Amino acid sequence: MIIPFKPNDIIANTPLSKALPGNTRVLAFDELINKLWLIGLPAFKTADGKSRHIQDYLKGPYDVPLDEYCDLKDEGLIYVLNIQSAQAMPDSARLLAATSDRERESIKRDFWYRDRRYTGIKAIVCLGDTAALKPTHEVLMDRTLPKQVNEQATAHGLSVKAIYHYLHLFWAGGSHKNALSTRFTYCGNPGEAKPQRCHLGRKPNLFHDGLIPTDGYPLTDDCKEKLKWGFRLVKHGTPEHDAYLMTMAVHWAEHVVDPSTGEIKAELFETYLRPTFEQFSRWGELLNGTTVTAILLGPKRNRQRTEAKGGSEQDQVAGIGQMAGFDATSDDVYLTRLNSRIKRLPPMTRMILKEVRLGLIYGLYCGWEPPSPATALQTILHGASPDKAAWAARFGVEMPEGAMPAMLARTHIADNGELKAEKATEAEQQFGFGIDVTPTDSGDRKGGVESQHRSDHAQVDHKVPGSTFGHRPKRGDVLPVTQALWNYYEYMRELILHIIWHNTIEEVPELAPDDMLLAVPPIPPTRINIFNWLTQRGMNKSLPINYDAMKAFCLPDVDAVIRKNGIYIEAKVNRTKQALPRLRYTSDELVKTGLMSQVKRTGSPIHTRIKMDTSDLSRVWLPTKAGLIEVFHSARDTTINTKLTLTEWIAILEDRGTRRSLMQGQIDQHDVNTLVRRQTVTDNAKADLQAEIKHRGKGLTKAEVKRGLLVNRSDEIEYLQAQERMLAQAPEQPPSQSSEEFLEEDDSGLSAAELLMESIHQKKAAT
Repeated sequence: MIIPFKPNDIIANTPLSKALPGNTRVLAFDELINKLWLIGLPAFKTADGKSRHIQDYLKGPYDVPLDEYCDLKDEGLIYVLNIQSAQAMPDSARLLAATSDRERESIKRDFWYRDRRYTGIKAIVCLGDTAALKPTHEVLMDRTLPKQVNEQATAHGLSVKAIYHYLHLFWAGGSHKNALSTRFTYCGNPGEAKPQRCHLGRKPNLFHDGLIPTDGYPLTDDCKEKLKWGFRLVKHGTPEHDAYLMTMAVHWAEHVVDPSTGEIKAELFETYLRPTFEQFSRWGELLNGTTVTAILLGPKRNRQRTEAKGGSEQDQVAGIGQMAGFDATSDDVYLTRLNSRIKRLPPMTRMILKEVRLGLIYGLYCGWEPPSPATALQTILHGASPDKAAWAARFGVEMPEGAMPAMLARTHIADNGELKAEKATEAEQQFGFGIDVTPTDSGDRKGGVESQHRSDHAQVDHKVPGSTFGHRPKRGDVLPVTQALWNYYEYMRELILHIIWHNTIEEVPELAPDDMLLAVPPIPPTRINIFNWLTQRGMNKSLPINYDAMKAFCLPDVDAVIRKNGIYIEAKVNRTKQALPRLRYTSDELVKTGLMSQVKRTGSPIHTRIKMDTSDLSRVWLPTKAGLIEVFHSARDTTINTKLTLTEWIAILEDRGTRRSLMQGQIDQHDVNTLVRRQTVTDNAKADLQAEIKHRGKGLTKAEVKRGLLVNRSDEIEYLQAQERMLAQAPEQPPSQSSEEFLEEDDSGLSAAELLMESIHQKKAAT
């Protein structure tokens, strides 16, 4: 006969069968005497139809005909349960599973009680002094078993009933020592609080000192219900203690009318006649199934703080380029103007693209434009740019080749913000990438890029003078704006160097494939090395990039005017639209279009719109019928096109315009002084001319005026040379004296110089 059971199997009734009284464990069997020993398992016992508690007392083993139960198994009236027992878990594993020191000490106490019980039955179930167990059927058939039980009870100071109880628990638990563990966790009905007939917990000091008659206030079910509803008053603006006081004022106070004001006042009962704040907190949290923190955070934020799904962000993808996280934040740093350390600038907006598989940062936008679909698409465009080395060189950084690879991820996971717009949806359709928008307040859905913001803040932003450290200053704090020292060029240089370190130097072996870690010679497991390793093996799943088409779509449109010498950007400066000086762009491709020749021929500038990155003034793109034409900035003004953004240059021009407006009064005064001075000279000269004509006695004709110009020039030269010789021969005079005093006049009214010139003319006439 084939026995369908083995020792320690658990058997149970099939539906509609009543062959067994309940779940039963097989202890042993003997084919020779046709016996099967069974013992019932502990079960939940229902006393009043509602409460359920585990049955601690177990009936002893019993024997049944073996062949009869084999037939029941064959007939399908009973079956073997496949249950994995947790009682075989070693002690070390149970201690490791403890989540707190308090729980660990409780487990150790349980071990002590278990070992004490096992000592009482060890001599009965084990072979001699060893830990090897006797066959169970030999113990059950031993006629000296009652005598052994009595001896062990006497030896260990236990009752006979206790020894039998431990034996039954041991066998019902599958002959595991852990079956003798205490069942303190089953004390009381599950989910039901024990009625309080006295105050629970530590007695107050006032009671020990005899200053109050009772040790506290015991809570009834009605009291707990009131505390439950009072706890729900907690919210922003109503702290937990205020909610406690409001609950006490309603339910544990005497309401009296103030005779002076007619208002109803709540006079609280004595402290020992009402619940304490600790009771309010404990039962409020217990009965509502929540905490104050969970209430204040809200369900979503609390779920993010407490819930763990046992996975990582990398589990969502198999290759690189499948998904990228996108998010925007403030850089938390006040900066200064490039042309003045005194003038401060507010924190910028920073947007990043972070590849999910490796955590590689490959796209960046950093500027003062507010977060918008336009700046978000600029970030995606920057991620697809193949020439990031030239971009980094603007800020004096020599970027290693491929440190920020060009990539267009298949899916971009973002929050309910910049990429949730019509422009972004249109970009999805044109270029084939996807945008996965997470629910509101669900930053944990894109935890990689969120944690990157915290890392960037800690390693860059919070190390820079003028950092806000991510919070508003409180009263008495030093204002971060007063500490600002760095400018945009200096900040961007450090940020780019940090990204290069993140991509090319920081080692992340946990993200590397096993084969790469075992490669010979060893390959440093940096993000860019892992990226290159996976790309070489065909695991780069990013989309093909049409960068020119992306530029035409993603770059913002900027007003411009084409003149005969190039393209100028147009923008409002002090509310007046004008061509911005020193931002002139030209190239050979622009010359070939003939647009500048058209302007020179017609004399009329051409107003148009160009594509440009407002944080990079070194080049722009002009849309034409033949496509986008790249036009470069004048090589002369390298500081402006490499270190300034469009916003900063406009601000500088506005400051210059403001200074000119403030100085307009001085300029006008200077012009007036010049005009009056020159007019005075003219008037004096006219007066001298009229006096000379009058002295001559007749007027001048046009012929006389035009005659003798060459002779007059020669006379004037000789006159000036004679003056210089006279001045050189005259004695030095104090500085206050005029040089005209050296030209003394004779009785005729002519100066010595004039007399000298007259004698020269006479000699010429004589010759």
